[in-house]
Amino acid sequence: MLQSKTRWQLLEAEESQVRKLAGELKIHPLTARLLIHRGISNPEQARRFLQVSLSELYSPFLMDGIQEAVNRIRTALDRQEKILVYGDYDADGVSSTSLLMKVFRGLDADVNYYIPNRFTEGYGLNENALRQAKEAGVQLVITVDTGISAVKEAKIAKELDLDLIITDHHEPPAVLPEGLAVINPKKPGCSYPDEMLAGVGVAFKLAHALLDRVPEELLDLVALGTIADLVPLMDENRIVAALGLKEINRRHNLGLSALMDVAGIQGEVTAGHVGFSLGPRINAGGRLDTAATAVELLLTEDLEEARVLAEELDGMNRKRQKLVEEIAAEACAEVESAPKKHRRFIVVAAPGWNVGVIGIVASRLVEKYYRPTIVLGIDEETGMAKGSARSIAGLDLYRALTTCGDLLPQYGGHEMAAGMSLPQEKIEEFHRRLDQIAGEWLREEDYIPLSRVEADLSIEEISLELIEELKRLEPCGMGNPTPRFQLRGAGLSRLQVMGREKNHLKMVLQVEGDSLEAVGFRMGEMAAEIAPSARPELLGELSVNEWNHRRSPQFLIRDLRVPHLQVFDWRSNGDLSDRFRQLAEREASLFMIRQSRAEKEWITELRAQTLTWEEVSQGKIQLPTEARQLVLADLPPDVSVLEKLLCSFTSLERVYFAFGDIELEGSLTRTPDWEQFKVLYVSLMRRKHFRLPSELNALSRMTGLSGRWIGFMLKVFGELGFVRVSGDQLELIPQPPKRPLTQSRLYREQLEREKVQDALVYSSYRDLCQWVASVLSTDRK
Repeated sequence: MLQSKTRWQLLEAEESQVRKLAGELKIHPLTARLLIHRGISNPEQARRFLQVSLSELYSPFLMDGIQEAVNRIRTALDRQEKILVYGDYDADGVSSTSLLMKVFRGLDADVNYYIPNRFTEGYGLNENALRQAKEAGVQLVITVDTGISAVKEAKIAKELDLDLIITDHHEPPAVLPEGLAVINPKKPGCSYPDEMLAGVGVAFKLAHALLDRVPEELLDLVALGTIADLVPLMDENRIVAALGLKEINRRHNLGLSALMDVAGIQGEVTAGHVGFSLGPRINAGGRLDTAATAVELLLTEDLEEARVLAEELDGMNRKRQKLVEEIAAEACAEVESAPKKHRRFIVVAAPGWNVGVIGIVASRLVEKYYRPTIVLGIDEETGMAKGSARSIAGLDLYRALTTCGDLLPQYGGHEMAAGMSLPQEKIEEFHRRLDQIAGEWLREEDYIPLSRVEADLSIEEISLELIEELKRLEPCGMGNPTPRFQLRGAGLSRLQVMGREKNHLKMVLQVEGDSLEAVGFRMGEMAAEIAPSARPELLGELSVNEWNHRRSPQFLIRDLRVPHLQVFDWRSNGDLSDRFRQLAEREASLFMIRQSRAEKEWITELRAQTLTWEEVSQGKIQLPTEARQLVLADLPPDVSVLEKLLCSFTSLERVYFAFGDIELEGSLTRTPDWEQFKVLYVSLMRRKHFRLPSELNALSRMTGLSGRWIGFMLKVFGELGFVRVSGDQLELIPQPPKRPLTQSRLYREQLEREKVQDALVYSSYRDLCQWVASVLSTDRK
């Protein structure tokens, strides 16, 4: 048995709906099922989802405030007023800023941009920046990806006679800022059909309205910000992401193309590349220094400048990675030093933690501990702490922070991610309240990650044609996750580790004539926990393996489990101490049985309870029936003792047969049968007397029996009173009493030893597994 790391939740769909949708669209029933899981059951909706088109974009003028914004911008353009695009320092904000800069430059506007410094100014609009803009002659400020909470700053802009247009996508507060136009699809009263646009998506709608056309040439920037910001890739986000990826792959943007080169991206760029490779590099500037480097990269028309800026961001990203590793290690140490304190909600803080990367650290902690997490960096000069929060399913972060609003001078975000600041002395109270909220809102099972399972597949259902059809659901991301499936019922034909570091798992699953290759990246350590006889259940994704111009289906493993008792064959006369140590490091509830208590030094190092076969046989010591891992380090005295032992465990997951046959040296591999005993007895009757051992060879030639067998049989005869040995003389006793062979203790012990040898020593691995299965199935009857 092997437990999965997550809870698998199989999604349900009405079968009649699946059949209807598959029939009307002429698609595979699995594709139809996946669409229904995404809330798309209407055939027309499904067609729009599968056939991405710009014609499906909504009119930008449906968004409240857009018309007023367009009117004011056109006036500014006519008057050649100075315009300032005020952005944010993450990938969404950088993309939004770059997009409007390109639009305004194309309209010959007098335009510049401003992105605050994360470390000296913090997030959002700030008074000093507005005053500097006024002094520079700016008359119109347009925010992108920020501003929805800037009530105070909007008043200051009004006092400074600065017209302010706010475009944002974050959750609006109860009181909205007073700008000339406030554009946010989440704003109360806004009737726009899609609330889930990224900041760059809102900026794109403004550009669409201003230009009176869809600016297709800017879709690469829209895709970059949309995918990197983890908004749901449904509805309009799906359209701009899908078509934007095509634009990215045309490499028209010199800066993005250079960034792809330094990131080592070859071939077609996917949503995964944006999320895990391009996005982090765009973010790196704002996390460590200034986001201006990333904006200039996206705006440049100079090939050499693009290369230099891309390499600069790549270098910053490497520094960022190192910084994340250092802070994450310190944060983990703090969590593990006080596990009870962080049992329900993790809040860690320290002076000097770079606030530019603490969001990534928070994500790392959620990944490791699966707890809602807040990481705070403390400014010792001001006494203020700035933090980033990441949540788990079931706890709405923005709602939780709102309940603690009296402690937080600033906060914002959404259900799964947020940011905040608070005085250092309030951190303990903040943590106490969040811990109480988690206790009220979350159940114990919520602290085990939940994996969404789209369907239960068999190997024979998987084909290249099916995988190609499922690609029509891409790009996948938030709201439209990469489909994950469950595979069951297959056996293992091969299991191995691969890669230079031997850290990847590869297995070949087989059912009758069908086989499928499955790969688990960075799961190499799992190989030691899967027995060759296992029938693993896998959770993962379908993909295509291309090798030597051959394409074949492949399964990417994300989680796995073995639902039955596993048998591990470690039978050997060699030194197994290293394997035992590794086993003890990996496994809890380890139970070992040896021949004697004279333990070797390495056994004392193991976290294992050890008993002897004698103690088990006598039944004087209560067995730990809840133990999950059983190691048989020496042979049992007889099969029945082992049978009873196996049947006594209630939670047994694995059995390790870890003995050799060295203790059987000198033992008979087979027990002579009654006929062979008869042959020997008749030969003895012919001569009555023999001298031993000098005449043993002669006796062997007479009977055709081996010397070892004859020696054993004579001892049995002696026990039964058939012969008598005096010195070197063997004498046949005349007219002995008739007694069955089983009355001999030696004979009975040999029969039992033969059973042990057949079942446990000389059996194949397959036979061993079948024997264990038969013992346990008999017990259940």
